[in-house]
Amino acid sequence: MSVSIGLIAQTIEKIAPKSWAEEWDNVGLLVGDASTKIERVLLTLDATSEVLEEAKERKAQLILAHHPIIFRPLKNLRSDNQAAQIPIQLLKEGIAYYAAHTNLDQSLYSSSWTMGKALGIDKMEFLAPQALEDRGYGVVGYLSTPEPLERAVERVKAFLNTQTLVHADAPSNGYRFAGNPLQKIRKIAIVNGSGGSFIPKALFKGADLLITGDVDHHGVLDAREAGMAILDIGHFASEAPMIMTLQKYLSEEKSLVSLEIMMSSSMHSPWNKFDEAK
Repeated sequence: MSVSIGLIAQTIEKIAPKSWAEEWDNVGLLVGDASTKIERVLLTLDATSEVLEEAKERKAQLILAHHPIIFRPLKNLRSDNQAAQIPIQLLKEGIAYYAAHTNLDQSLYSSSWTMGKALGIDKMEFLAPQALEDRGYGVVGYLSTPEPLERAVERVKAFLNTQTLVHADAPSNGYRFAGNPLQKIRKIAIVNGSGGSFIPKALFKGADLLITGDVDHHGVLDAREAGMAILDIGHFASEAPMIMTLQKYLSEEKSLVSLEIMMSSSMHSPWNKFDEAK
């Protein structure tokens, strides 16, 4: 039995309302008709040509992604407009597209919460909570027993290696950390995605370590000068666990029991592995 795209959207928006998204963001159903009944959905982090080909091969009628395909208004749908290529192909193939981005980042289903729970962090709370609402970016909490930075880094890597989507790409993610390997870590902050801008917030909260992606040179310098270690696991690795958490959530919804929820096997970090340059 098929279910409507609108029902799938409502199910997602129960945990990540569209009203939570930033003003600059573009979330929700971006291509397609909410009344369309479908049987198969493909979950992914990004919409790439590889993911689109996979959707066609696996006969997915909806791509459910974290990152939107349209951030700025498209001025045309011409074949020479690179930004329009994915939307054009989706329309041609009759495949709908739904994005849950900064609204999902602020939910309890974000990678920040997923990783925090997996690492056994206690007393977790939002790192950057939104006033009067049970949402926010990132998490912060405590390890039950302080441990050296090098041990904390190994525990994070061990968790990521259990995540099928991340493990295959681990060598290309460029995990790197900054800080004294023997520094004792008790309080940890986690921000999935590009979390460099949250360094001041993590310092204010007294974090010994910030786990995130895409931290720039000057951000790392600032953190180290203030005594906080940084573990940069890359954008992809920091967000892929959220897609797996979303699949579990949707799979457990009784109203979607007839829906085939597939994880993309072609989603990956855009960075090449070093040995591929030889």
